[in-house]
Amino acid sequence: MKTVAAKEAKNRFGQLIDDAQRQPVTVEKNGRPFVVVQSYEDFQIAQQAKMTSLRSAIDEARVEYAEGRGMLFDQSAVDRITNIGRRLLSERDRTR
Repeated sequence: MKTVAAKEAKNRFGQLIDDAQRQPVTVEKNGRPFVVVQSYEDFQIAQQAKMTSLRSAIDEARVEYAEGRGMLFDQSAVDRITNIGRRLLSERDRTR
């Protein structure tokens, strides 16, 4: 992933959006990652992956509940769903 300073991103915005079409670009502010600029297509893919992961987790929970193995929807359930989504996004990033 390419990284640029915020000042450079501002001064070379056209180049930034061109680069973001090829791969996500991290913009740093005060030397720390601040935002990531990515193509609209990559954004849509990420959103779809999140929704697919969420639907899968909900379907799995429904089956568990129907089988009497239901679990409370507490922070551990939220963490589990979040981790599944992060794993899917990480796998997508590794295939680039």
